Amino acid sequence: MKRGALIAVVAAGAALLVLAGVVLWLVLRPSGPQSAAEDYLAALSRGDAASALGLVVTDGLDVSSAEDAFAGVSGTISEARVTAMNEDGDTATAEIAYTLDAASASGEITLVRTDAGWKVTQSGLGTLTIASAHGDAAAIGTAIVEVGAPFLLLPGLYDVLPAPVGILTGTATAGVTPGGAATADLQPELSDTALETASAQVQAHIDACTAPTDAVPEGCGIRVPWAADLATLTSLAFRVETAPTLAFAEDLSSFAATGGVLVATATGTARDGSAGTFTYRTDDWSLRGGMDFTGNQLVLSVD
Repeated sequence: MKRGALIAVVAAGAALLVLAGVVLWLVLRPSGPQSAAEDYLAALSRGDAASALGLVVTDGLDVSSAEDAFAGVSGTISEARVTAMNEDGDTATAEIAYTLDAASASGEITLVRTDAGWKVTQSGLGTLTIASAHGDAAAIGTAIVEVGAPFLLLPGLYDVLPAPVGILTGTATAGVTPGGAATADLQPELSDTALETASAQVQAHIDACTAPTDAVPEGCGIRVPWAADLATLTSLAFRVETAPTLAFAEDLSSFAATGGVLVATATGTARDGSAGTFTYRTDDWSLRGGMDFTGNQLVLSVD
């Protein structure tokens, strides 16, 4: 091979190596802030919470709850785009435009350069603060969140339900925007299944109250005047002829189960020293107490 031809081959090989290096650099280099912002908006638009959260700085963020909550979005942002980008060293600001709930909006999100590339700061999220007339929690998607405290969420249109889910009804809808602070006001009402759920709790309490015992049970609304006939009590047995009927207070703060009929049989030692058995009947047996909606549970407490 002639020297000129050899030089040409070497030069061509070097050019290919340079080109390959450039392509590899373009493929492997971290994406810029514009690309990161666009990818974030695209993930939100297609409802991909995992991808969107993967592009966010998550320090101090409850990622799992945010993803669970996003399962409850009834609408995502659309027509989202970056309209301007200002990069300054390791930070950048993206001006964005989008549509949510058929309304056009604009805003800005900040980005920072990290070891994993450019990421959206939590300015790309929004907060939702929930107020509720009853209960200390609410449901967003499959997440149970605290009432009264701002909760970080991915932007979207959220349906908020009072908790306990299925016990209380009354949905509110809130639009969470990037950097925005949304609120939702719940006015819960009891569902048709609430009485069934509470009745099961009352029945469990009744079962415990009327189990065989050697003393009058406390917190059961039961009074047995055995001391009028017996010097000492050995055992008590109960028979529920009519279970109390359950009703709730209008303000949902308490309950009353009234109108029960209970028969108690007391066995022990009579005052003359003989064995004795006496029966007592109550035609107005009742249970009363408080009612709390705590987390995702209805809790009844008997006075």
